[in-house]
Amino acid sequence: MRKYFDYTRSDNEQFNALVDGALDLARSKFEGNPAPDYKQKNADLIYAMGKKIVEGTRYEAEYENKGLEVFKSPNARNNSTIRDNFNAVLAQVITVIVPEVVNETFEAYIAETHQVGYGETARFKIESNDLFKVNEKAEGVRKGVDQPMYDDEFTVHAKPLTIDAHIDWYPFMAQIFDMGNFALKIGRSYAAYIFLKAIKGMTAATTEFGPAYATNGITPELFGTLRERVSAANGGMNVVAIGTAVALSNVSLVGTYGEFGVEIGEEMNKIGYINTYLGVPMLALKNVLIPGTTNGDATLALKDNIIYMVPVAGDRPVKILFEGNEVTVSYNPDDSSDRRYGISVELRVGVSAICGAKYGVINL
Repeated sequence: MRKYFDYTRSDNEQFNALVDGALDLARSKFEGNPAPDYKQKNADLIYAMGKKIVEGTRYEAEYENKGLEVFKSPNARNNSTIRDNFNAVLAQVITVIVPEVVNETFEAYIAETHQVGYGETARFKIESNDLFKVNEKAEGVRKGVDQPMYDDEFTVHAKPLTIDAHIDWYPFMAQIFDMGNFALKIGRSYAAYIFLKAIKGMTAATTEFGPAYATNGITPELFGTLRERVSAANGGMNVVAIGTAVALSNVSLVGTYGEFGVEIGEEMNKIGYINTYLGVPMLALKNVLIPGTTNGDATLALKDNIIYMVPVAGDRPVKILFEGNEVTVSYNPDDSSDRRYGISVELRVGVSAICGAKYGVINL
């Protein structure tokens, strides 16, 4: 699990214990390996959250005797201090979970993440990738023609992204509300949205690279020439090819590949594509479903008809900006009733495509 930004631990160890407990549950859900005592840990977490929620209210002493039953009272559920405490607890729990779900391969080569303070914007300086032209000059001439290099500056602004959801009071009071899954689902929703925006930005950026950095189809000649161009345009850097496993499998199955006498059957059966082609490492991106299509068309975000050839250490074209280091959770009265607690979760994010390095695109 990877984080977009770091959680700043509180001086209150009770608060830290809540965050650690929620993160432990979310991790086990994320990794698909819930611990045998997951339900008990979840119940203990909800009980501890309830105890923190009533802190500083007239229900604090009553909680010691009745526990979560105090929330059976509408007066307790509608108490403004309890609502504020609930928001604070949820905000810290979600803050530490939301940033962790990200496509690491995509972020390592396509997108880069930055964090700024509240009210700030991010400034990116893109250096020119041109080389100086070497001129011959006649004897006795003092200097050649001055050749200035012009760099560009860009700014990225964060915008509020919100999710409106709710927590059912009755499952919460019964200690069966799955807090790990709830927080992880919010994290995955934000991650999927950011990933989709980054993909859209990368797709738009490909039009800026120029026809010299794009090929239609795959042959050893087309692939090798594109590799050389991308490498040379980025100062001789090594390059990698990135795409879905299905897209990369096309590199393995080109008709002329067998001329090299390479046995690809075993490798194809293991991972679905060869890990290196003409000296270029092949890296598969994990796909995500577009939110809202899970129970319908199950539309995947990444297309299987494109491969990106990128420099290993080049300037990444997609910039992801986070403003601040906390998620904001607020009470939503329009989505609350005696049976549920409505919340609005806000995260400030900016995503933009800024092309500094040259990348290659293979259209299949």
